[in-house]
Amino acid sequence: MIEFNTPENGTTDCGIVDELLSSFFDEELNEDADRFVSQHLDSCAACSNKLAEIKATVEAINSLPREATPERDLWPVMVGATSHLPHVTALRDDRWSRWKKPTLLAAALATLCIPGALALAGVSMFRSRAEPDDAPVIAVPLRAPRAPRAPRAPMPPRPPRQSTGMAHAGVEALIGALNDGDREVRRAAAMALQDFEHDPRVTAALIEALQDEDAQVRRWVAVALGEIEDQRAVQPLATVVRTDAVGEVRRWAAWALGEIEDPRAIPSLAQAVRNDTHAEARRWAAWALGEIDDPRAVPALSDAVRGDTSSEVRRWSAWALGEIEDSRAVPALAEAVRGDTSSEVRRWSAWALGEIEDSRAVGALIEALLGDTSAEVRRWSAWALGEIEDVRAADALAEAMNDESAEVRRWAIWALGEIGN
Repeated sequence: MIEFNTPENGTTDCGIVDELLSSFFDEELNEDADRFVSQHLDSCAACSNKLAEIKATVEAINSLPREATPERDLWPVMVGATSHLPHVTALRDDRWSRWKKPTLLAAALATLCIPGALALAGVSMFRSRAEPDDAPVIAVPLRAPRAPRAPRAPMPPRPPRQSTGMAHAGVEALIGALNDGDREVRRAAAMALQDFEHDPRVTAALIEALQDEDAQVRRWVAVALGEIEDQRAVQPLATVVRTDAVGEVRRWAAWALGEIEDPRAIPSLAQAVRNDTHAEARRWAAWALGEIDDPRAVPALSDAVRGDTSSEVRRWSAWALGEIEDSRAVPALAEAVRGDTSSEVRRWSAWALGEIEDSRAVGALIEALLGDTSAEVRRWSAWALGEIEDVRAADALAEAMNDESAEVRRWAIWALGEIGN
């Protein structure tokens, strides 16, 4: 885990973030650094563009060919594609070993129109892999697409962080400020107290402050309790999710429960997913249930996928069901893949079905693969069919190799290889 220190005077935030971006992308930063970078990216287009470049580079590298062992009748196709290269002089019995040579691999990558820099990266990756001498090796894309990430909690602006080594009197002063007559002071106190993870006095004071008359104070108190992740806050936060009059407060209480990840919160979160009038509260309750990862949440999340009026709630409910991986979710997710009006909901439902790997989903995924108007939905349906590995999907995947989208064709080939194996 990469550590993080408060920036020294004269050091620009952009300079600090530039050094941390790679570790931020790889999720190797501690909480302080991660929050610092996240907040900076929200307001700095230049650094956001640098992060986008890192993502694009990683995605390009991940798309480089991987090892596979397709049927031998594919070999003439590969030879034909490279017959003009000086390295391919004849088709001999040792042709498999030729593909292991870095020079020929670089030429093959160049034939596939991969930029020179990535071709060199491909050579490096292949040379570092252990390969059995008797296994035929052909370069075809094999890496499955990344699953959707959980949403990053959008943290509002906050004052400078306090030192966890603050003296006893300082902690008591902050706790006392939760009762100040000015709401901005109370809010600032809640923001500052979220740094004291191991002080039971802080948790107790914040729990009491969940009853503050000001909604913004309650919201920040919920955020602080989520940052502290003290399980003593589970029941008070669950009560807020059920009863607070302000939707934004309920939303952040749901987020806090997802951070704590205690199964005792499931009944309140499930009720919120089904009944809360605030769409963002329902969405974050669905996210929290996915973080807790307990099968008891499946009925509420399935109902949300089927009927919630917000596509974002349906989308994150599908994500949560994929995280839980319970086969009872298959009917609801299959319905969503077939007919949800949002392509994002259909795409994430296809991903979730691939995570669950239940053969009952094959029919719906085949329909999406061959008929959905969104290339992304067709692509993830191909991926899911490869994860399920049901031979009934072979004909549809073969047909999908004529899809207008190269990404769909690529993943159809990958899925056929998974089924064949």
